[in-house]
Amino acid sequence: AVLFSLPDMAPATLELLDVSGRRLARREVGSLGPGNHVLNVGREAAMPAGGYLVRLLHGSQLLLAKGTVLR
Repeated sequence: AVLFSLPDMAPATLELLDVSGRRLARREVGSLGPGNHVLNVGREAAMPAGGYLVRLLHGSQLLLAKGTVLR
C-alpha cells in the first residue's frame, strides 16, 4: 500500500517502478481529491521481494519515494 496526500483535485498520477526504472503500475489519482489517501498498487500480479520506487506526479511537482516488498 502507498500512502500519499494531495493538496487539491488537479490531475495527478501515481506510478510504481522497479529499480531499473521500468513502470510496473500507473494510476490516475487526481480525482481522489484533496487529503490523505491509501492506494494498493502492483496488485495485478504478485510482486517479488525487492526494492521499488513510487513516483507521484502532480502538476509540475515530482515526488519520489523508495519502498520494499518483503516475502
